[in-house]
Amino acid sequence: MAEPKPRTFKRVCFKLLETCIFASMGVIDNALRIIGPFFVLFAVTLISGVIWAWFKYILDTVADPGTPMRYVHITIACTLIFNVAWNYFRTVFVSPGQTPDEYDQNDIETGVVSKLDPGKFWDGFGRFCKKCRKPKPPRAHHCSICRKCVLKMDHHCPWVATCVGHRNYRTFYLFMFWLWTGCVYVMCTMGPAFLSNLHRKRGQRENGAVVFSFILAFSVSIAVGLLLSWHTYLIATAQTTIEWYNNHMFKQEARKRGTKWVNQWDIGIIANFALVLSTGDKPKNFIFWFLPSLDPPQGDGLSFPLRGHVLKEEEVPMAPLDLQPSNPMVVEGRTE
Repeated sequence: MAEPKPRTFKRVCFKLLETCIFASMGVIDNALRIIGPFFVLFAVTLISGVIWAWFKYILDTVADPGTPMRYVHITIACTLIFNVAWNYFRTVFVSPGQTPDEYDQNDIETGVVSKLDPGKFWDGFGRFCKKCRKPKPPRAHHCSICRKCVLKMDHHCPWVATCVGHRNYRTFYLFMFWLWTGCVYVMCTMGPAFLSNLHRKRGQRENGAVVFSFILAFSVSIAVGLLLSWHTYLIATAQTTIEWYNNHMFKQEARKRGTKWVNQWDIGIIANFALVLSTGDKPKNFIFWFLPSLDPPQGDGLSFPLRGHVLKEEEVPMAPLDLQPSNPMVVEGRTE
């Protein structure tokens, strides 16, 4: 029997580096889990400060007391405040959804499991969680911060101290929408006072409050606007942030083979938005998509409609992951 090769210095260094990386990731996960509530408190404080500054210094400048226009501005402001608060706290306190203990993968519909590797779904993600030691539903992923598998996980957001998944993705998206709308409204109504305060002497109380609130609203409108645009694109194309990375690799592999890759979760732009924003048993009119609701989102988070079940068979191009890869080292768009 051949003697085992001695460990080289390079392999020892690599193993040490790997151990340090995993240890650092564990420390970061624990830190985010601990400071999450402080992020929520900080966000609530900033939003409350802008609201206070607007009512204290701006309302009287945009409309005189007792005038109809004043009630219009108060109505708009209260509508924005209510929707921002409602969707934010619903996102924070409503569970994103996790794999139930009685989940059975034998109930998975045809077309979800990979034809090349039965241990994976068609999108290349594994069907079993090594951390939870139990099967995963389609589009579910394990969050190392929350320490559980989250249904249709998009990402872990420190500003809401939880994961964004199947059950709170709607309110997360609507929170961004109403917050961005509120920031634009604040900038429009606070703009003249902001410019006026720039020329006032230092030490005046409203100087700092108005200037800070306007700059904060401007900064948040850009950051949230970009994030809102990104998630609008994800909803329109039936992807999550995690899935986008895999899908990007699939598209590159398909382009190399001269084929077209198709996202099987994509059932059409309108249907994709209805699946995320509508609530209850049936999709509602799109006007209700942006209003508060206590009803749960569409579906159970364990199964999702497939493109092949919605479109005619001849309308669905063959996905490259169903073809024999030209490179034997490439399996479903992932390098093994």
